[in-house]
Amino acid sequence: MRSAAPARAGTGDEEAFLASIRKKFSDFLESVPDAMILSDQEGTILLANNNAERMFGYSRDELAGQKVEFLMPERFRTRHRRYRRSYYTDPSTRPMGAGRELCARGKDGIEFPVEISLSLTEIAGRTLAWSAIRNVDDRDRSIALVREAIQNKLIALKGLTSICAWCKRIRDEDGFWQELEKYIELHSKTKLTHGICQDCLRKLDPPATPED
Repeated sequence: MRSAAPARAGTGDEEAFLASIRKKFSDFLESVPDAMILSDQEGTILLANNNAERMFGYSRDELAGQKVEFLMPERFRTRHRRYRRSYYTDPSTRPMGAGRELCARGKDGIEFPVEISLSLTEIAGRTLAWSAIRNVDDRDRSIALVREAIQNKLIALKGLTSICAWCKRIRDEDGFWQELEKYIELHSKTKLTHGICQDCLRKLDPPATPED
């Protein structure tokens, strides 16, 4: 397992600090399903996991030392810096990005929607932020497919429909009475087949009695 990369060259104390958190969180970083990034109050990326590399297309060495705004479209960066500063000032107000549509950008320049969960932590007296980043583009496509599949199985009948209490025919939109089977097939993607339920089978062919 590769350990998360430290920030670019700094003081000896800084390198020791990064080495300690790298050792502490290495297993944790690789165990979570989301892209995970640890950054400081200046937005500098300190650690990243394999999922962050896969999501954004950058290696850890490329991510380390960059600002977190590096991973979003340029048009959002200035606004995000303000959000980041306000979040550190009062993190209990709400998670950063709550109620907003968030967008990230990979190394290939392709933008994609994301959800970001933030959690502050204190290490060696320094306040840092964990960012759990999830690409919701795949999720939204999956939801759309599920909805389409459900819709295809539903009968497209709306409003109040009249059905004869005696013969069970249905009155269509033009006022004509149609057989139930034909009406269902015309108003849905359902194709009907025929069989005999157990109750009707017993009525049509009752079991033999001992006297028989």
